[in-house]
Amino acid sequence: MNLTNPFKTTDATTFLEQAVRAFTTDAVERLIASLPIVGDDEYVFHAGDPSEGWREGCLHWYPVGGERGNAGRIKLAGAPENPIAERTVNSFEAIIEMMRQLELRSGYIDPPPTPREAVRRYFDLPPLSEVPKMHQLIKGQQPRKYVRELAKQIRIRLVREDKQYSVAIEDDAIGQAPARIHSTLLSLGESDKGDKPYLIGVFGQGGSSAYATCTYSWVISRRHPDLLNGAEDGIGWTVIKHVYPKGRRDDYFAYLAAHPDGRVPVLPGESGEAISLRHGTTFTHINYDFGRRTEPARHLYPALNHLLFNPILPYELYTGPGRKADPMFGNGYRLSLNRKKQVELDKTFRDQIVEV
Repeated sequence: MNLTNPFKTTDATTFLEQAVRAFTTDAVERLIASLPIVGDDEYVFHAGDPSEGWREGCLHWYPVGGERGNAGRIKLAGAPENPIAERTVNSFEAIIEMMRQLELRSGYIDPPPTPREAVRRYFDLPPLSEVPKMHQLIKGQQPRKYVRELAKQIRIRLVREDKQYSVAIEDDAIGQAPARIHSTLLSLGESDKGDKPYLIGVFGQGGSSAYATCTYSWVISRRHPDLLNGAEDGIGWTVIKHVYPKGRRDDYFAYLAAHPDGRVPVLPGESGEAISLRHGTTFTHINYDFGRRTEPARHLYPALNHLLFNPILPYELYTGPGRKADPMFGNGYRLSLNRKKQVELDKTFRDQIVEV
């Protein structure tokens, strides 16, 4: 079984269709049970020689970031909504990077100096908080309609099934070549953003805290066909989970790898047509722990609008089957809608008498 292309096209298409609909722990486990996976305790990762004990033709649970001691770096989320916001920011960056790389195909031009300038250059988009007060058209459209259409490139889906909540963050952005997923999307503390002033993050770690807030995570990504730069087209995928080694205290987070260097398994590019995946990335976090939230759908909308107060790009939030998407523009936009009275962002307090 060649794990860089493990299925015939028909089987790959079926697998991919099932993967994007696997929103419960049982669904994930049933799907991966058919794959040749070496057990948690049958393969011990050694950073000096990952090939030691590797079984050819099998998938192995491989530490995220190539670090056996990664648990402490991943368990960083202060609130369950924070990793979702971090993943959304990653999608903003992927959209901007796609536009920058497409721009460079026409010849070198100085990069945008900031993320705000990047979206202004590529989308004629001012800060979203300014949109409600705009009178001029954006690319020939009414501003509200324009940003509403732009929001469709990034989608957050909250799914409840079998009493479990799962969260999927999808984008139609640059995506990643399968051979680089392990060193980019699955890396820890590694980043190629240091010389890119038009991107937001730089440490390459924030979104990974979502792994500690759920039971499993799916990653599915396909590179933009015009930006492969010689890489082979394909859909890289993997599953991430928390591993508790038998007889050891050093728990860690691991993903299914197809090669001792950490590369993930790959499906043929044409199998993506079945789920309309031309390019982009999806992170799906299964059995997401919202803590004491009795109804996460009610909390996620205000939480994300608060955390992403004036986001670089708009996005969509789906909070239930059959529900229309909520366009997410941030609280800065929402406050700008109120033209009848002054809105106070901070509370004021009268002078207090201090007795000694």
